[in-house]
Amino acid sequence: MTGVRPAVTLLTMILAILILILSLSLNSTMQVKPKVSLLQLSYAEITSAFAGGGMQYDIAHIKPIENKTFSTSLSAVNSVQGTLVVTERVVNEGGGNKKPSDFTITVHGNNPSPSSFRGNSSGTAVQLQMGMYSVIQTKTSGYNSTISGDCSGGMMSVETKYCTITNTYSKPSVGIK
Repeated sequence: MTGVRPAVTLLTMILAILILILSLSLNSTMQVKPKVSLLQLSYAEITSAFAGGGMQYDIAHIKPIENKTFSTSLSAVNSVQGTLVVTERVVNEGGGNKKPSDFTITVHGNNPSPSSFRGNSSGTAVQLQMGMYSVIQTKTSGYNSTISGDCSGGMMSVETKYCTITNTYSKPSVGIK
């Protein structure tokens, strides 16, 4: 197995040389383009010319070409986001009268959008960049809050998590005299 790696390297070099010679002999132009990349790349053009009409070759020239069709920047890599769906439930048994929009929710994390919003029983989608996050809600008199699901934790890019906050009305206790 010790001779496999040098053999593969040698075959790769031979193949690269053959491709270069073939492209030079056909007086062709070859553009190198990435299939998929996360960084901004430019293209290169490799050209050669026949010298004096004979079969002798000039040195290959590598010339950069302005990139007009492929443009991505490193900031685009960081903008890949996950989604956190925050749902607000309200239980008013026993006399409560609040609705989900009476509660304000705040998401702390890596650039949440939106970061603060009114509760919604259908859920509010919050875009988060990769990293740790947590969801909190303002305290409302007469209601006890519980959270379930993914209301805190880590967000990976391109994933969806669900957080549910339930606010249950609590009757004020009557003191014994």
